[in-house]
Amino acid sequence: MKHIVDTGRLPDGLDLLSFCDGLVFFAPVALLVRTTAGVSAGQFFLLQALIAAAALLGELPCGRLTDRIGYRSTIRLCEGCFFLARALLLAAFLARSLPLFVLEAAVEGLAISLESGTWDAYLYGVLPPERYLPKKARMENWCTAGFLCSTLGYGVLYAAGGLPALLGATVCTSGAAFALSFALPRGARPAPRREETRPEGGALGSLLRSRRAWLLMGLLAALSLGRLLVNFFYAERLQACGLSELWMTPLILGYSCIQMLASPILGRLRRRGLAVGLFCGAAGAGMVLLGAVGQAAVALPLMLALPLLLAVPGCILSLWQNALIDRQGQEAHRAEALSAFHMASSLFELVFLTGSSAIAALGPAACFGAVGVLLAALGAAARRGEE
Repeated sequence: MKHIVDTGRLPDGLDLLSFCDGLVFFAPVALLVRTTAGVSAGQFFLLQALIAAAALLGELPCGRLTDRIGYRSTIRLCEGCFFLARALLLAAFLARSLPLFVLEAAVEGLAISLESGTWDAYLYGVLPPERYLPKKARMENWCTAGFLCSTLGYGVLYAAGGLPALLGATVCTSGAAFALSFALPRGARPAPRREETRPEGGALGSLLRSRRAWLLMGLLAALSLGRLLVNFFYAERLQACGLSELWMTPLILGYSCIQMLASPILGRLRRRGLAVGLFCGAAGAGMVLLGAVGQAAVALPLMLALPLLLAVPGCILSLWQNALIDRQGQEAHRAEALSAFHMASSLFELVFLTGSSAIAALGPAACFGAVGVLLAALGAAARRGEE
């Protein structure tokens, strides 16, 4: 049961599915897609907030559904929702329809809820413990490889057919991922349900009574905020250093390639608690420094390294979450418990998006500094007891 997924060097079905998930050809012009269709910048942020809100509201219901129908079925529903969301985005763009953009945001939020924690639970069920982290990082690498290919192919497709070509190609790759989800290996099923052992309040109630769970939730949120700063403020940091926004493309390609080092690093780690403390500390220090400096010679290396520094503890955190669920005897409600963990990340993301203008008013230095200090502190605290 634990060895049904190929862990060799050749790509398997999980790797190919992850690769297709990463092929989002319109990612560099996601804002332009909406504004060209008549959506204002303010409405764009509200649509992003709607995605986060839908994901937050769907976390626990989708987790409970997963515990009932199984991980493979939920992954198929998730990929199907992403496929539908991409198709709706294309339709909304062609029809210049704000209601369709709203519907697309709601469907994408549902897909994120279905995905939340499900892949971690699936891999935890089909892999031996020593292969979990390398395989998770490898799948993320294949997703990153897909993103790199879509970034490189973006210019060709845009020149050939404009925004409709980018959206249409993404619909096709999302459809391929949906098809691949029907070939997932069997064997990853939730533990048998034993309602009589379920604590009052369910998996969420059990987690809320655990100080360790709160700490892991806080660290998960801090890592999520760090990734949001990478996505939203890197262009601003380039301008602060006197560099053109055209540097974004080589910068994205560079840090994506460096981030793929996470898999070999995780495969060689022995002291995971120490690694979390060191990587979170380095990421926190890097964010504080990046928010303060204005020299490209200092900022560019930091911008290239930060995604990797955030990726390694993020993978280890997923293993710790599953281990805590096992210790609490919540195996039968694993998906619901993992969804509870991810609610913290979704909540912080929702607050960040809805208050984006207020956060921006504080200045990049304040944003990077606050998140950096929080990340380093929580990483050091989470390290204790997890060697």
